[in-house]
Parts: sequence; structure tokens; C-alpha cells
Amino acid sequence: MSDDDADRAGSDPLADPTLPGMRRDGYVFPDYENYCFANVPGTVADVLGVESGRRLPDDAVPSGDYSTVLVVLVDGFGLDQFRTRRASIPLLDSLATAGTSTPLTSVYPSETAAAITSVHTGATPAEHGLLGWNLRLRDHDLTCESLPFLAREGGDLGEATSGEVTGDDLFDADPVYRDLSAAGVDSHVVQHTSIADGPYSEAATAGATVHGVESLPDLAVTARRQVETTDEPTYVYAYWSDVDSTSHARGTDSDRYRAELETACATIERELARIDPSAAEDTLVVLTADHGHLNADPAAAVDLESYPEVWNARDHHRTGKPVLPTGGPRNVHLHLRDGASVQRARETLVEASFDARVLTGTEALEAGLFGPGEPSDLLRARVGDLVVVPRDRDVWFAGEQRKLDFVGTHGGQSPEEMYVPFLAADLETWQASRTA
Repeated sequence: MSDDDADRAGSDPLADPTLPGMRRDGYVFPDYENYCFANVPGTVADVLGVESGRRLPDDAVPSGDYSTVLVVLVDGFGLDQFRTRRASIPLLDSLATAGTSTPLTSVYPSETAAAITSVHTGATPAEHGLLGWNLRLRDHDLTCESLPFLAREGGDLGEATSGEVTGDDLFDADPVYRDLSAAGVDSHVVQHTSIADGPYSEAATAGATVHGVESLPDLAVTARRQVETTDEPTYVYAYWSDVDSTSHARGTDSDRYRAELETACATIERELARIDPSAAEDTLVVLTADHGHLNADPAAAVDLESYPEVWNARDHHRTGKPVLPTGGPRNVHLHLRDGASVQRARETLVEASFDARVLTGTEALEAGLFGPGEPSDLLRARVGDLVVVPRDRDVWFAGEQRKLDFVGTHGGQSPEEMYVPFLAADLETWQASRTA
């Protein structure tokens, strides 16, 4: 770590009153109408001459005429990590210097399932209705893992519902790629083969050509080739998840996290530098993230099973089994039996030894936590009777112990989770700056 890097790490990189969104008692509320991650696809469309929903303010993107936009999304790369590590990672510093560097808020919840659905559609969670990794599907009397398309108690979600649930049923919004295609813009989605196919991905990327890759170098090379070989207006979206998974296992202060981030950036930088100058001259390159990570102490994680007033108050499926919590450890949705159960559970959680915002589902909807406007029917059907947003711990249950063991964690409203970087540069200018 350089001296500059050490100095950055020794201060709070998010102690900045100019950051977007509203802060209240240490919790960050998304800036949905302006500097929000959900507005990235609308911005891409606007740059390519297509109107498709909300966009970021003009100062987030360098001026210029672009026929190609490349967006590289590094899952789990928060603004605090960008500000801490910028000086020691050449790609980060050079993109920010050659172009623009704009802090954004994530959506709520700051979970991959909700945020990635927003980046594919331009819709907020209130509009698309996908509220986290785990969802309650009331019509089918089950809970599921959304992106893997799995029934919570095992098996394919389609099989568990006799084929009645498809990828399109998980969210209520149109992919931005359809608007782009209708306007003559080609779209390419580059992501690992493990997530390239499947019901969710097929629905979320409809209208784009999907390229499954096996490694980080494969992803960077494939993205470069799509930029270089196009003769039409083109959007290339490349998604890499390993920074996020490394943080879950080790936290953002670990050597493993630093090495994973440095490797990702160096690999991407190498292929950006190799893009043919004739393609670079009208290409906008963006590096951003869906959320950041809060470093939590697994030993301090809260097991909801230790609160019988809460755990025993859960609603039941028609089979008689209690309904598991949905959302995730930083975005906990509790589905409870009745109004009296809700009130008792809320009182218990408010008085508990851990600090959290405890809202009824109605309060969360009316506060616009999931986004502005009239909430979708999917949102109303999936929000919990109580929504628990912990301040600095994970809150889950021993039946899914893996989530209680997370070090880096996300889904809540801490600054570390909610703020992400948005780096945008004219690729020709960036290439020239590296050789100047």
C-alpha cells in the first residue's frame, strides 16, 4: 500500500456531506430521481440517442458523440473502496482523471438481485418488484431464491410450480435492451456461463445477445471484441461477480479482496488499452458497481431463532410449515400471522440488543424506500409485514448459517453498502492519457 493509500485508509472515505441521497441517523436513502444506480441504463440509452426512462444528471457523463457504450460492472465494489484504493490501482485513477467520477447511491435493498434487475430494466425495486435474493410467492405458497430460480426447500422453481412461474414472473419491467433494439442499437451482455442462461437471465436480458465466459480474461477479451467488431450503435454490458464473493468470505479489508479487485482492474485495463483506436474514438467506457460492502463481525450476527416472540409468530404455508424470512441478512422481511403478532414482534425487535430500523411493510412502501411512485402489485405481494434494516450486523437464522458467517455483507442502508462509484471516460481520451 502506498503512503497515499494508507492515508486514505486511515480516514473515513464516506465522510462527505456532498454525497447524494439523504442521510438520517447514519442510514442512507437512495437518490432515485438523480444520482442512483437504477438510472444507469437510461443514461446509456440517452447517450446512444434512445429515450428509455430516468437518466443520471448531465455531469455524470463526459460530453461527446458516442456510438458505442461499454459498461463494466464490478459487483460489490463500493465507493469507499474506490476512494481508498484509487491511488494504488491505475485503472481507477486513470478513468477518473480522464473522465468523470460520480458517486451514486444504490437502490434499496442494496442487494444484487434487486440492483441487477434495475440495471437490466432501468426500473426501481418499487417498479420491478424483485426485493432480494429470497422472495415470497404467495400465489404458489412458497419462497424461492430469485436469480438461481430455485424453490427455497430445494428443486427448480419451475418444477415446484408445475411450470407456472417463469423468469418473467420474477420482476415486472421490460429490459432496456428491447428499447435499444427497437431503435437500431445492438446490445451484448457478457457474464459468466454459470449465470448466462437460466430463466431469470433469459428474461432480464431479452433483446440482447448473451455471451457466456469462463474467466475474467475471457470476459475482458470478449467485451473488447464486441466493441471492436461492431458497425452499428452498440451497448456492451460486462458483469464480474468475484469481487463480491471474495468480500463475503473475507471482507473488504482483507488481502484477498485487495488482490481480487486489483486483478479485475488490471485485466480490464489491459483489454481497454488494446481496443483499436478507430473503435475507441466514439466509445464511452463506464466502470460502476451495484452496491458496496459493510464489514460485519460474524460472531455478532443475530440469529432470529433466538427470539421466540418473533420466530414463533411467523405466518404458515398451507402445508403447515412456517414461512421463512425473505430478503437477506441486511434486508429482512418477516411474514407474520396477524396484526397482534406484528405488533409483538416489532416491540421485541425494537427492544432487542442490536440496533435496527424496524418498519411495517406499509410504512416502508409509503416512505418510498423501494422507489418513487405507485408500488407495483408484485412489490405489495412480496414485502414483509415487518422490514428490518440492521445498522451494523447481519440478522438471519441458523437454518441458513452460511449467511450468518458473511464478513462482507450488503443489502442494508449503511454508507458502505449504499454508495458506489460511477466512472465514465471517453475511451480515446483515456487511451491517450495513458501514453502521454
